[in-house]
Amino acid sequence: MTTILGLNSGEYNSSACILKNGKVIFSVQEERLNREKFTKKFPIKSIEECLKFSNLKINQIDYVSIGWNPSLHMNRFNPLLSGQRIFREHNLYTISDNLFNLTNREFGDFTLVKHDNKNFPQIYHINHHLAHAGNSFYLSNFNKAAILTCDFRGENQCTTWGLGTGNKIKILKSQNLPNSLGMFYATFTSILGYKPDSDEWKVMAMSAYKVKCNNYISKIKKTYKLKKSGELELNLKYFSYSDNASSHNLYSKELLKLLKISNVSYKSNPDIEQIKIAKALQYCAEEIAVHFLNHLYKITNCKNLVLSGGFFMNSVFNGKIEKKTKFKKVFISHSPTDTGNSIGSALFLYYHILNKKKFVLDNSPYLSGKFNNEEILKAFKKRNIKYKKIKNFAKEVAKNCFEGNIVAFFRNRLEFGDRALGCRSILADPRSEKMKSKINQSIKYRESYRPFAPAIIDDKKNIYFDISKNDRINYMEKVVKVKKKFQKKLQAITHFDGSARVQTVSKKNNFDFYQILKEFEKYTSYPILLNTSFNINGEPIVYSPDDALNTFYNSKLDILVIGDYLVKK
Repeated sequence: MTTILGLNSGEYNSSACILKNGKVIFSVQEERLNREKFTKKFPIKSIEECLKFSNLKINQIDYVSIGWNPSLHMNRFNPLLSGQRIFREHNLYTISDNLFNLTNREFGDFTLVKHDNKNFPQIYHINHHLAHAGNSFYLSNFNKAAILTCDFRGENQCTTWGLGTGNKIKILKSQNLPNSLGMFYATFTSILGYKPDSDEWKVMAMSAYKVKCNNYISKIKKTYKLKKSGELELNLKYFSYSDNASSHNLYSKELLKLLKISNVSYKSNPDIEQIKIAKALQYCAEEIAVHFLNHLYKITNCKNLVLSGGFFMNSVFNGKIEKKTKFKKVFISHSPTDTGNSIGSALFLYYHILNKKKFVLDNSPYLSGKFNNEEILKAFKKRNIKYKKIKNFAKEVAKNCFEGNIVAFFRNRLEFGDRALGCRSILADPRSEKMKSKINQSIKYRESYRPFAPAIIDDKKNIYFDISKNDRINYMEKVVKVKKKFQKKLQAITHFDGSARVQTVSKKNNFDFYQILKEFEKYTSYPILLNTSFNINGEPIVYSPDDALNTFYNSKLDILVIGDYLVKK
């Protein structure tokens, strides 16, 4: 048996996973455990949970994989560090750095750190974008697929065009900073008063307003050029590039002048000019991404497509890919951001580096911790909380949603990734006109324009949404149109432009959540519920019964269904 501990450490949303014989058996984000949203801290708590679940000790792990390769930063000699070493431990860097001066500085897919310790695993530092590619290709179960990865930055790369075949991934082409689509989107996110490399999805949601923005589109188009080689070239007089998105402004004075912005400020209710900029940004970002994809199709001639990297959290664009390109099948995993690189690096190590035979993987997102009734009752007892034992949790949730209550639902294994998919969710009636503003204002404490996602029974999806029967959206990864005759009937989940970020639910992928949707259909004839993550603004999704109770009592949630119990305020 080959056991790999996969890590994402020091990057956006640290995480860890355990891979046994090529299968992910457990994975969790550090933020869920240390309660620091998007934490970059070393995932020690996640590692402990992984080892506990798999009944392993660290000396029983064969390999460790990490989705970042520090060797790639040795693209040039560092005289300050390597020319006059101060601390002996710097030898881990300086010896290689000096020796590279005797040869060329070409780097491969990974760096291996091997200690002479029988109780310590070998550590593979996998190139960041190869970890992204591994997360998308190996979880897709395609035998052959074109691969595009796109984010703010890897070590140096920001975009890669590749091809996966069997158990191997080949990068055909790459582009380095600063010509980054991720940085491009982050810059405009920042200029609108939001946090770059973090709040891009808020700007994406803002772009759904029905406004005309042609003037801003023409202005933003001046900031970049699409090259015939398939690449992006940013006009750097408009951007103030930095290795760290939060260290200083990404935009220059020239960009402020171009957009006629005198004061950059956050507004919970954006003004009309901010909305127009957001809409124009989304339009231009989609143009760039389509340009990348057209080139990818040209060099691979493959109709299967897999996508990874933070840019592909852009569910608005994801829902348009099959209409705007020649690709016929598109796969995006449950965790395309850096948090998924714990899984991606482990899969790349197992299949590509160790050359293991590829087989069909279970790509379920339900990979984290589960709590039994005994543990839930212990949390109740500690707080002296009154509760009711329930026989039919699905009926209780559906009935309460039908009666206008907002229900927090906690059951089974926690989802891995950035979206709640029915195990740590807040659920409500999607038909209610007031439900969107009520949840935004009194539970989520966030901007009023932000939309909520619908979860729907898979075999009924094409009745209500513009989705084909064969298209499954298991991870809320695509935005699609709500059919016109249902837009006013499903106001809580229909965005300004008549769209929705759908989750399709089947018996196979989440039977308990499927049962709830079936019960709600009995009450309303709609097999749909509003589904948003069980957390309040600024906090991670709840992990434990204690987290669930804290969030329940710190918000205006009406009902908590947790395990086989119901709690009411």
